[in-house]
Amino acid sequence: MGKSGNIMKHLIAIILAFAAMTFGEGFHNGTGFFVNSEYIVTAYHVVEDYDHNCYYDIQNDSCYKVHIVDYDAETDIVLLKLDDEPVEMPRVCRIEHSELPIGSKLTSYGYPEPFLDHDLTIIPMNIRVQYRYDGDYSYYRTTGTLQLGMSGGPNFTTDGRIGGMSKSISTMEQNTSNLVKSTEVIRLLRKNGVREYPNTRNVKNCVISIVNSIKVFKSAHDEWGV
Repeated sequence: MGKSGNIMKHLIAIILAFAAMTFGEGFHNGTGFFVNSEYIVTAYHVVEDYDHNCYYDIQNDSCYKVHIVDYDAETDIVLLKLDDEPVEMPRVCRIEHSELPIGSKLTSYGYPEPFLDHDLTIIPMNIRVQYRYDGDYSYYRTTGTLQLGMSGGPNFTTDGRIGGMSKSISTMEQNTSNLVKSTEVIRLLRKNGVREYPNTRNVKNCVISIVNSIKVFKSAHDEWGV
């Protein structure tokens, strides 16, 4: 291997070391969406094992700390509140208040790698069937496979409403995923007296990233002192 090859090898090693230092062991991220200027909804499994969570503003490369207000582990849904209001009013999309029929088309949005790729991942979905657990909770099974990091992200109907929230990749069938119904989101909001304040029809602006890891915060956001 020549001199240039050795230089490239060292550069790759440096980049990998920097990535490991920046993201740290236990780095975890998900996707979510605002329902007004203070409250965020995401999947509960995105935040359940972490003491430090933040809404990561990708455009401004800033984290805003959040805390859990309420959650339902069975439905895998959590309501977060900002410790401080964001610098600018977030973009909020409308949430569908009714269940969607089988065959409805949805589009799933999310940030699998927010620190590496600021572009949204977009996956078409189609509701195949409704499943129901004991009690009132039910969810959609859809065609289309979610990616890691998209958990908690919004799934939009053809008219631009949030019709479901990304939950998991299905282990029952290939190329299928599970979505929490938007009616479950509405139920959690009403339980906590939270009102929606939609202010945009641009669905891409409604998708945000949720980041978790003390090591990430220490390396990238030392000013927090965590």
